[in-house]
Amino acid sequence: MRRHILVPLLVAPSFGLRTFEPPPPPVTTRNNITEHWFTVRLNHFMAHNNETFQMRFYYNNEFVNASHIPEIVVFVGGEWAIYPGWVGGGLAHELASILHAGLFYTEHRYYGLTRPTANTTVSELRYLNVDQALADLAQFIEYVKSEQFENGIYRNSKVVLVGCSYAGSMATWMRLAYPHLVDAVFSDSGPLHAQEDFPEYLEVITEALRTQGSEECLSSVSEAVQLMVELLETEDGAATISSLFNTCSPIDTSSEWDIPTFFWYGITETFAALVQYATPGNIPAACAVLTNSNISDPVQRLANWITAQSWTQPCIESRYSEVVTAHTNTDYDSPNSVMRLWTYQTCVEYGWYQTTTSSRQPFLSTVPLEYFHQMCKDFYSIDFDEVRLRQGIVRTNNLFAGLTHLPDYSVSVAGGHDPWSPMGPNVTHATALASVYVVPGVSHCRAITATGNSDTEELERVKQAVLSDLHLYITGIPLTKAANVAVPPLVLIVAVTFAMI
Repeated sequence: MRRHILVPLLVAPSFGLRTFEPPPPPVTTRNNITEHWFTVRLNHFMAHNNETFQMRFYYNNEFVNASHIPEIVVFVGGEWAIYPGWVGGGLAHELASILHAGLFYTEHRYYGLTRPTANTTVSELRYLNVDQALADLAQFIEYVKSEQFENGIYRNSKVVLVGCSYAGSMATWMRLAYPHLVDAVFSDSGPLHAQEDFPEYLEVITEALRTQGSEECLSSVSEAVQLMVELLETEDGAATISSLFNTCSPIDTSSEWDIPTFFWYGITETFAALVQYATPGNIPAACAVLTNSNISDPVQRLANWITAQSWTQPCIESRYSEVVTAHTNTDYDSPNSVMRLWTYQTCVEYGWYQTTTSSRQPFLSTVPLEYFHQMCKDFYSIDFDEVRLRQGIVRTNNLFAGLTHLPDYSVSVAGGHDPWSPMGPNVTHATALASVYVVPGVSHCRAITATGNSDTEELERVKQAVLSDLHLYITGIPLTKAANVAVPPLVLIVAVTFAMI
């Protein structure tokens, strides 16, 4: 995923567990894009449960013509509301044009307008898990390949799934769980290993600040945080921090979770947004403010940069009680609904809590793992404890093999400066029929955008290689345009063999 709190993406002030909702690309065509609804089983794993709900999807048939057997390309939706842009532009759109495919964009259950239940109470969230979401995709693919859809024109089609971030994870896992329905997959920045404590996230942010910014920039942040921690030991110091950083209410130093809330929403989340969604030049620009020699106080420099960011406006929330109130609202249309949904998934399936428990980051021990344990209990109920969390993580890794096995006919891309990359595959995980590309200096979900629109030359070449690999997997023939391009040595790349599907 957004700008959600523990999570995905596009609404309100925080990035939470920082998944990613990709901003839709410019739409190159609209005449062929239509919105549809499809009836899906509420519980795919209980035969006597006949409850259903309506799942939304977009469809673009501009590349389907009578002279070719059409294939199927599905852009998989994650923890966000879907929009037409991703069936009118981007790499999946290019792939559909190459394969003469119908292009689809599916909406994940519970997100956007695909609402299986009346509200999001704890009892109603029991159907929110990746097992059910993958089964939704399986039912959807069977529907598209049936006579019920477009008079059966896709009955003999091969299927490619494309996704980024959590949706990329889903694409990979679909090939593992439903290989008879999915012929090839492309995952951009998809985490595959569930893990309770995820301190590596901030370690990657640290390295990006050092590499794209400077050692001086990193030192300034570290010095500022150290001084802030000392100031927060007194009421007067806390008042100073509240004023400098424009908190929504004075920081209450007597509250167990208010200081971690301030550092989470105000500091680490802001750096997460800077690096996870990095585009060329924005990290150096941030470091210019953080190292401004005209301002001697590193805390003031940090405050100047933090308070100038759009996601810290109109103020930084430091009251844990307000966070709980916002995330216990069970209305789908509440401002924090998406954050409530994704946080639930992290509490029962994934973890991925971006703590400050590593010594290789500048934020000291300001956001402990226990902070997230408490969130799970307070957002849902005391039953959502560490035992339940750990059991869910073990189950996820057992079901989908974590990083120990990539499915065949899969393509994975990771950014060298993507904070999520430690939870995803790297070149050591590649096999003859599972290619992995790591692009130095690139962040999250940069490979799903169209060719000709890349942050670096290396990224552009990797996009071309992805198209070639997928074309090979579906047709047995590598795409000449990509196959003839030499990838620079800086790109860590594992080539895929020219085997036919």
